[in-house]
Amino acid sequence: MKQVIRRFVRLACFMWLCFSVVAYAFAAAETGMVMNMEGSMTAKGTDGTLRALKIFSKVLLGDILFMGKDSYARVKFADGAQITLQPATQLKIEDYHFDAQQPEKDNAGFNLVKGGLRAISGLIGKRGNQDSYRVKARTATVGIRGTQFGMLFCQGDCSNIPTPEGNPPEDGLHLDVMEGSVVLRNAGTTQLLNAGQFGFVRDTATPPVIVPTERGVRVDIPARISLDRVRGVSGEKNRDKDKPDGKGAGTPAEPKASDSKAAKPDAAEPSAAESGAAEPGTAEPDAAESPVCPVQ
Repeated sequence: MKQVIRRFVRLACFMWLCFSVVAYAFAAAETGMVMNMEGSMTAKGTDGTLRALKIFSKVLLGDILFMGKDSYARVKFADGAQITLQPATQLKIEDYHFDAQQPEKDNAGFNLVKGGLRAISGLIGKRGNQDSYRVKARTATVGIRGTQFGMLFCQGDCSNIPTPEGNPPEDGLHLDVMEGSVVLRNAGTTQLLNAGQFGFVRDTATPPVIVPTERGVRVDIPARISLDRVRGVSGEKNRDKDKPDGKGAGTPAEPKASDSKAAKPDAAEPSAAESGAAEPGTAEPDAAESPVCPVQ
């Protein structure tokens, strides 16, 4: 009888261990995935290790994403949200929880440490608590109301970004709203920005303001980054889908300054001294494995 009990206990422990491993893997898969990328992108995990990301790499809760110089990447999350990162951007995934059956537990929190991004919100923030989706920077927090928007956080590193006035953007957080609306919160003040409007927050002590359209700073991303890569389809078969005229190459070219008004400051990839891990190499997409096709 004792042997039976011991065997049962061992089996129960083994099954619990297997369940834990599967649950962890599922949770990791339910955060996000890199759907398109040009250049290099690195993730620093919660344990301090570095991972060189490529197309179809998983993005995990707690990761800090580092974009290389002249690099772009688009991450799609489990709820359908998308975030596209500019060169030299750093973004931390601070919170993320999505369960299709439990909208009351939705939660997505991102921290724009440096650089710029464009975001399209998903189900989080639409089907439950509107404040469950937020992106913060040092100067303010951005809440969404079902939207597409851009954020650029300048800290003395935006001198090469053109503006309508011809001067570099002022240091602080710049926003532009393409669809829906966003709510800027800072220093006890709330400012609503609707589609077509621009906003700015200088620092933590300065309330957010609406910027006239002619002075607004827009975050632009090359259109080709909005295309998803597809597994298992010949690159030659789909090589002409990169450009509307059907003459594009199978693998997107490196972005040029003329492609976008986006920031391209010096690369800010994590160093080995910072993380205690060796610097990973760049992760160029394989054109044969990853032709592009439009987002469905």
